[in-house]
Order: sequence, then structure tokens, then C-alpha cells
Amino acid sequence: MLDKKRIFISRSLTDDSPIRDVSGRHYLYDQSLISFSSLDFDPPEADWVFFYSRNAVRFFFENSNLELYPYQYACLSTGTAEELSKYVLDIAFIGNGRPKEVAQLFQEVRKPYESVCFIRALSSVNSIYHLLKSEHTISIPVYKNEPVEEVPTEEFDILIFTSPMNVDAWFGKNKYLDQTIIVIGKTTESAVRKFTNKNILTAQKPSEDEIAKILMEVLI
Repeated sequence: MLDKKRIFISRSLTDDSPIRDVSGRHYLYDQSLISFSSLDFDPPEADWVFFYSRNAVRFFFENSNLELYPYQYACLSTGTAEELSKYVLDIAFIGNGRPKEVAQLFQEVRKPYESVCFIRALSSVNSIYHLLKSEHTISIPVYKNEPVEEVPTEEFDILIFTSPMNVDAWFGKNKYLDQTIIVIGKTTESAVRKFTNKNILTAQKPSEDEIAKILMEVLI
């Protein structure tokens, strides 16, 4: 019988998460290492609103009155689209999570004269905005995220990181102990490489399904 692995993921998982299914009999500890709080903002006057993350969607819709603004909606990835579909019926553009490719594909959908507002966290790298920056683009933060003080310090065999800030929060309290590390994308991978270049596995798409596929291979 294979040894049980101790797995940490920097996200609070839903009961039906594919990562829970894959982890099976192994010990799984799921906790975000980031705290979130809303920021005041006015609904933007734009043709498009573009969301970088699930949290950007939540904070935007929960803290704004959009009755007068018939936007076209766009998002960075399928995970963000899943959250956005809880609030709107029609999503005009869904990216693949890779900023350079998303920027190029979005330009093919959006007309040159149409304005777009990027909805983000205060600390966001704002990648698509910077790639497409022009007189027709604006960007507003709708929430603030900060590392939490209480970070688990027990030992794990596998670490799964879902954002650069989660990486910094973890290694602010823990040393690298030769664990296998799974990351949700290239930006998070770059954050990990500040602490180690060993045993890093990167999801091809920023989704829990892709993370689950990697985790399954690691646990076999």
C-alpha cells in the first residue's frame, strides 16, 4: 500500500473540486494564505469589462449598480468565466489564461474604437492592460488582497500554489524542504523560483482540472 501523502493547496476548495477527488485517501489541507477586502469604485463607462480573476468578478458585482451600463463581458480564463456566468448570461470573450495569447485574441474580437476596463486586485500585475494600453483602455481595482499572518508550518510532501502572493506568504514562514511543487501558471512559477528551482510542475491552463491532472500523476 502506498504511503499517504500530505498535500497543501493555497485555496479553499469546494466539496466537488476535482483536486479533492484526486487526493482521495491522502491528507489534503486547503487554505488560502490571502485575506480579501473590497475597495470603493464607480462603475466604469466602457464598452467592455474584462475580469482577471474569480475574486475580481465577485467584488465587482457585489459592490456596484450596473443597471445603466450594458457591457460586453470578457475574462482571462475558463475559471473566471465559470464565476462570471453566475452573474451574466452572455460572455463575449473567454481567454486561455496565457496573457500574451489572450491579449492577441481579445484584440481580434474587440473593435479598435471600443473602450475596455480591466477589473483587478489592487496588487495585480495588470498584464493584459499593459499589453493593450491605449486611450481606449482603463483599469480599476475593486478589491485588496494581503498575505495572512497565520500560515501553516507543518511539513507537507506536496505544495500547490495558486498565486504569487500565496507563494510569498508560504515562504515567508517556511523553508523549502524538497517538496514537489505544483503551480497554477507561469507567473506563480516565477514566484516560486525566487525560493527554489527544484521539483516545480506547472499547469498548462490555470484551472483546478489541470492541477488535478498533475496531482494524479504525482500520486501514482
